Amino acid sequence: MFLPARGGVWRRYKGDRQGERSYDWPMSIRESRAQKGEEAVRPSVQAVIWDYDGTLVDTRRKNLQVTRALLPAVSGRAVESFPGLASLEAYEAADRQAANWRELYGRVLGLSDRQVDEAGRLWTYYQLRDRTPAPFFGGIAEALARLDGMPQAIFSQNSRPVIEQAVATAGLSHYFGLVVGYEEVAFVKQKPAPDGLLTCLSELGIDRGVVFYIGDHDTDIACARRASAAMAQNGVDSQVVAIGAEFGRQGRSDWAEAPDYAAGSPVKVAELVESFICG
Repeated sequence: MFLPARGGVWRRYKGDRQGERSYDWPMSIRESRAQKGEEAVRPSVQAVIWDYDGTLVDTRRKNLQVTRALLPAVSGRAVESFPGLASLEAYEAADRQAANWRELYGRVLGLSDRQVDEAGRLWTYYQLRDRTPAPFFGGIAEALARLDGMPQAIFSQNSRPVIEQAVATAGLSHYFGLVVGYEEVAFVKQKPAPDGLLTCLSELGIDRGVVFYIGDHDTDIACARRASAAMAQNGVDSQVVAIGAEFGRQGRSDWAEAPDYAAGSPVKVAELVESFICG
């Protein structure tokens, strides 16, 4: 279900008429239009952009196995010397302490800057050779199909070739017009910096209206907010609305930065987007 408002973000449920749900836009959009003297109408939805790890695909076990192979290779240390790699639970706890993969490998797991850089260069190779299953979440295919016809893309800190291989294997490539991975973004400008998401919006040709960004990590929400702020500073009449993918967080709702909306399943994501398209 969609959660009630938190963190000053407007998420008011407006009712349930004949089984149809509708939701208000975040207050920031309404206030912006009021300040400009514009009519308070719904901005048009331009695209839906998905995170990959923990949003489209359950990559927890695969990423753990890749990291257990990769970090000893770049550091010369035994895997047992990394407490954060001792179990899936330890890895998830370590990941929650980091804003992005560089922080995870450096500040949390203890690699040097040089070793982090080397790990970034080798990530795609280790990902592609690892055979640990990484299933798409149940309901993803249905959600993508329901939104077919709306431009959809993937923006992730995983590798673009890894993502493209996974969506092709699952028979889902035709839903996505664009994939932006960590290779398209400078190491120092990874999430929560907005650069990768802004690159995605530029490639899609979006300069107005609303874009939904769906992610499972606090960093995804911060990235969406920063992208909106950057566009506003440049006079672009567009906003990124963040949907928290709680199905990728094992149901946890303890967001450090509350999303505009939260969805407990991929189908709920589609329902939310549809409610704004259909009004």
